[in-house]
Amino acid sequence: MIPAVQVPLAIGSQWRRWDPHLHAPGTLLNDQFKGDWEGYLSAIETASPAVEVLGVTDYFSIGCYREVRRHHIAGRLRGVRLLFPNVEMRLDVATDKKRAINLHLLFSPEAEDHETQIERVLADLTFEYKGRKYRCTPSDLVSLGRAHKVSQSQEDVARRDGANQFKVTVDQLRDLFRNDSWIVRNCLVAVSASSNDGTAGLQRDASFDAWRKEVERFAHVVVASTQSVRDFWLGKNPNCDVQTLEREYNGRKPCLHGSDAHCVAKAAAPDEERYCWVKGDPTFESLRQAILEPEERV
Repeated sequence: MIPAVQVPLAIGSQWRRWDPHLHAPGTLLNDQFKGDWEGYLSAIETASPAVEVLGVTDYFSIGCYREVRRHHIAGRLRGVRLLFPNVEMRLDVATDKKRAINLHLLFSPEAEDHETQIERVLADLTFEYKGRKYRCTPSDLVSLGRAHKVSQSQEDVARRDGANQFKVTVDQLRDLFRNDSWIVRNCLVAVSASSNDGTAGLQRDASFDAWRKEVERFAHVVVASTQSVRDFWLGKNPNCDVQTLEREYNGRKPCLHGSDAHCVAKAAAPDEERYCWVKGDPTFESLRQAILEPEERV
């Protein structure tokens, strides 16, 4: 098994640039990279400010993480001190813009068998279609894609369609965290606050108020980049102080933002140069610490 790529430094806490949300060539949905691995790796290597931590993202999969990790071990991305898997999922509720709510599972790469464990955890998630339950595994995503479009013969295209159709429920995720001690120790949940594919897209419908709050309460991290959203989750909003956050949302939460790259031009290049800085060593433990100190660490 390939060892986890994690290079802690002896230097004390300092601000480092992270990109906790970027895809890679071969990502299951909206892949615009055209297989250009050299362009992708070079874009990250030459990014300014330099990126030290990457949350390599794919939908219902760690395929992109595994490939980027292989390139890292082979000597690319030398300035990157930590890679961790970011598994992007779509919940079974849509915003008023007809977009499914996006949720991310951020996994620690510390355990030697973390890839095997993550795939075991994902396989516990299921989606039912035409009376059959499909697991969140590469083979079942292919089967789901072919069930959805029976004429689909190409395996990679069927897997993409299966990933596009697969949705998870909050109850399924809750059960994972209640019943699986590994995921409790090694996973943080992040939810999008966007009005397009995040919980803000439900604010106009009062019937989803309790559901939205439950999702936000369940999450450890909020995916957002605007000052107003950050102020809200730090308890600096006049209508939602720290006590209200503790009571309604399980406390303050850090806001993380990445490039969400789906093409080479976007790799490590977030919109409006809204870079993500985390105070601490380039380790997953720094992310855990940010949950406890969101204002001081992010």
